[in-house]
Amino acid sequence: MKKLRRRNVSEEAAVLYKRTAPEKVLYGFVFVIFLIYALSLILPFVWLFINSLQDKTVYEINLVLNKPFAFPKKLDWSNYAYAFQKLTYNDTNIFGMFFNSIWYTLVRIFGGVLASAFTGYALAKYNFKGRNVMFAVIVFSMTVPIVGTTGATFKLVNDTLHIYNTPFYPILKYFSGIGMNFLVMYGFFKNVSWSYAEAAFIDGASHSKVFFRVMLPQATSAVITLGILTGITAWNEYMDVLLYLPNFPTIASGLYGVSRTLPREGYSTAYFAALVISLIPVLITFCCFSDVIMKNFAVGGLKG
Repeated sequence: MKKLRRRNVSEEAAVLYKRTAPEKVLYGFVFVIFLIYALSLILPFVWLFINSLQDKTVYEINLVLNKPFAFPKKLDWSNYAYAFQKLTYNDTNIFGMFFNSIWYTLVRIFGGVLASAFTGYALAKYNFKGRNVMFAVIVFSMTVPIVGTTGATFKLVNDTLHIYNTPFYPILKYFSGIGMNFLVMYGFFKNVSWSYAEAAFIDGASHSKVFFRVMLPQATSAVITLGILTGITAWNEYMDVLLYLPNFPTIASGLYGVSRTLPREGYSTAYFAALVISLIPVLITFCCFSDVIMKNFAVGGLKG
């Protein structure tokens, strides 16, 4: 078995190296393009980190001298201390912003993924009156431009439901079980054989046990991947929080608000330090779970 596996590996390697000259030129050209693209994505973060360690006076001088990428001769970590101690938005410091980001992200993960799994499973596996109508309404609601519904949504949240600027707003919104996650879970459960459920029903399992013990475990890879992507999206979300949760600024919405109120001269380096701090959880999450995301998603579709 080991000899056969080694032979297959050597054959695959031989195929990779048997490229014609035009193919090598083409692969080299594509590699250069992707390398330039990758560097264009990394460069802003490098610039951000370098300037977060600049002395605020030196930074202003470098801007005047047109040297924005000058490396600091002395690392000024006081910018990070200032960011933690002084930067606030709506009377909330960075620690409070992190706390709001954590609970807001958890609400979106559990609501956006688990509730979508409930809805997707019910519409995919059960025949009942109005099922097609419900599916059509959900899909139609996703096609309506957000700009066209913002005014009506704000009036509903503020005047009718009275949940504006309260934690009940994200709970109600993201536990609705609709959205892109719903379509993914619906498609996943649609392709799962109903024979598993029938076998469980024969053994006396209830509908809830079939879902939680038979169907949902098969969707573990999908749930984990959607949870990771939803968490990253929620962490970076700022517009929804600014509109409906102004007194609960997250790290994204709070720093956006700080950028509009903080004087640029003499405080930019501290703001850069705060941005670096806000990136750390997302970078750690992506580094830890990048393989999970890439293995479970392929060409824009979820792998079962």
